[in-house]
Amino acid sequence: MNKTAEQLDKEICAPDGLHKALTSPIMKINFIFIISVIITSYVFSYKALRTLLKHNIFSNCTRIILFVCSINSIVHQTTMMEIRVRQIFRSIVWDQDPCHILFHSSECVLDLYFYYITNYFSTYSVFSLTLDIFISYKFPVFYLSNEYTISIILLVIQFILAVGTHLFGFLGVPLAGYVPMCTYPPKLTSNFDLINEFRTFVMVLCIGITLVILYFSVKTERIIHQRSYDTRARYTAFENMTTSKSVCILIVIQFLCIMISSFGVTIIRKFEVIIPQEIYHTIVPFLPGVTYANLCLPVVIYYRTIQAIRRRKTRIVTITSAPADVESHIKWLNETWRM
Repeated sequence: MNKTAEQLDKEICAPDGLHKALTSPIMKINFIFIISVIITSYVFSYKALRTLLKHNIFSNCTRIILFVCSINSIVHQTTMMEIRVRQIFRSIVWDQDPCHILFHSSECVLDLYFYYITNYFSTYSVFSLTLDIFISYKFPVFYLSNEYTISIILLVIQFILAVGTHLFGFLGVPLAGYVPMCTYPPKLTSNFDLINEFRTFVMVLCIGITLVILYFSVKTERIIHQRSYDTRARYTAFENMTTSKSVCILIVIQFLCIMISSFGVTIIRKFEVIIPQEIYHTIVPFLPGVTYANLCLPVVIYYRTIQAIRRRKTRIVTITSAPADVESHIKWLNETWRM
């Protein structure tokens, strides 16, 4: 039965199962784990930002999108850390008092704003990156001459989608009732599952488009490598393929991590009625997919850049060692076959 705001505000005390979950050793282990993930993400965010500024392998458009998304990830991780510190502090101080351990939804106004907008912004980074590589693949000349404009437009769309999703989910929703921590939406939120389903749909669509683009990029690079003897054309094709592969890996990893929170939370919420409260509220804190995605983002940027630079050096040596014109290329092949 749906409850009114007045009825929810009277439920100040945590049920026994929820109280046990919030004060359990597993919750404290989860706190240490999440904080460790966040601190590690700070370290790699610093490395990734330096990499994007000094050793960039991406196009300027992609670099700007990744740079802004990295800044957003830092804001999100900081918000998550603040939420989890407040929660663990309250669970320790009010360990024996279930009537003071919960947060009233009105205490979470700022947390909800920063947490969910940065959450959705991270989700829609998949959308921006997919459009980015789609435009670069289908309209390369236009893309190269308008990289900064395209990046700004894509980021504006990404921000509008994030804010629009937040307003759709929370605008006009009474901040009534109590929640275990401020990552939980208010009790009277009715569109939360619909939002998660929409996010899942967008990400699945983007991942499909990205894999198709990657397939054709690899195919194009192989054809050029086999048929063209022009060093510049072969190297450009190799660079396009390498960048597409790096962006594809970023999108896939973001997709897998964010699916934990969008799809995973939706599934577990559907079975909330039959799952014991203690088990339910012990599982949910392990499902902040965006927190994991915000660790993977800088890690992938950093290590893919190092890997790409190494491969680039090897590829340059290979390509430049091959003759440029057809006659010398055939001569080179004959000499190679005799060896």
